[in-house]
Amino acid sequence: MFEKKKTYFNNTRVDIINLVEKGSNRILEIGCGAGNTGKILKLQGKASEVVGVEKVSEIAEIAKAVLDKVVCGDVETAELSLSKDYFDYVIASDVLEHLYDPWSLIDKLRIYLRKGGYIIASLPNIRNWKILKGLVLKGQWEYSHDGVLDDTHLRFFTKKSMIRLFQSKGFVVTSIVPKFKYDVGNRYNILNRFTFGLLEDFITTNYIIKAKNA
Repeated sequence: MFEKKKTYFNNTRVDIINLVEKGSNRILEIGCGAGNTGKILKLQGKASEVVGVEKVSEIAEIAKAVLDKVVCGDVETAELSLSKDYFDYVIASDVLEHLYDPWSLIDKLRIYLRKGGYIIASLPNIRNWKILKGLVLKGQWEYSHDGVLDDTHLRFFTKKSMIRLFQSKGFVVTSIVPKFKYDVGNRYNILNRFTFGLLEDFITTNYIIKAKNA
């Protein structure tokens, strides 16, 4: 079980990195894992400082070797003790769906984000055709160890409800990207282009949202 988690925490989110502009950005990453994404952000000249928050203590210790600071704890309940209006970006990759109250967390994180700063979040899309097929045709809602119906997910979103989540907290959504677009040869990417995006909601597993703190 732990080996699977260790692999998961070592992921580098290139799709997230691509949405961060170059510059001396101060970045807060929620669910930073082993710190690989933050490390690459610094190497590519997209961050001068990366602060991580990680719930798993063993993984947080690994991240401390590559990030500027790591807070170990549950982001919903932990006292972060960070400067207000300080960060240029807040990153939450596949985090919000695991929380009891993602709406309150966005309020909490916005305190640390400067005006005009961005939050970038990746969220699974419950409207994906595989989920609808099981629910509508078979009456099944089967959890698994990963994917859209990961057995640790507590909240579920469609593209529209993702947008509302951020808009309701005073953010302006500047881009929302289906995850498969980052793999040019992906069959769903090809299908999406040939159908002019009409099937996008049904063939996307995750959306990546970039929203500005207005």
